[in-house]
Amino acid sequence: MESIYQILMQLPLFQGVSRAKLSELVEKTRFHFLKYEDGEPAITRSETCKYFKFLLSGSLRCEMKTYDGTVRMSQILHAPDVIAPDHIFGRSTHYPGNYYAVGSVGLMQIDKATFMSFMQDEPIFLINLLNLLSRRCQKNKEMLLSMTTGDMRERLAHWVLSLTQRNATDIRIMARQRDLYGYFGVQRAVLLNALAEMKQEKLIDYTNNEIVILDRRALRDVLLEGIEYYEE
Repeated sequence: MESIYQILMQLPLFQGVSRAKLSELVEKTRFHFLKYEDGEPAITRSETCKYFKFLLSGSLRCEMKTYDGTVRMSQILHAPDVIAPDHIFGRSTHYPGNYYAVGSVGLMQIDKATFMSFMQDEPIFLINLLNLLSRRCQKNKEMLLSMTTGDMRERLAHWVLSLTQRNATDIRIMARQRDLYGYFGVQRAVLLNALAEMKQEKLIDYTNNEIVILDRRALRDVLLEGIEYYEE
């Protein structure tokens, strides 16, 4: 079994921190470890982001939805990872979705004040956080621009890539087709033609009420030529 040091060094916000510094932090900091079993809710959408939460072992299913509930997206996140760091600060400090354990799951949480002391003591923590937040901000900007440019396949690809994480699996979009073409502001035939092409290319599978992403990585290949897509 990997030591706590090896696990921490794989987490996005801990990368580049020396083992000596990690040893010092582990010795003087009280880390909170949480365990969840299959199907148990680990984080709820209404929960306030009081802590930095890290997925140390296992997987979590994240379920998000639009405010009116007509479009829902589900993805499975895998350790090691940090959960919704872009919701820790700012006006909206609530988790963006519900997170459920897939099998046995181990989380670690650190309160905001403690992590801010890490950043003051060791600048690499601050740099890692700023880089992560910047990349997510860039993804959101690209998604917004793609909603009004490009063909429907490109817009769908940008949308899925922007709302899911790099190593996510079992990505599913649950929505009626009429809600989707209304959401994207296109005619029904435009959406259906795009879905049919993407299914033929083995990028997705779909029914009247669900789209399953078969190959997230390959979605980048359908984006507009010349656009560099930033992954976290």
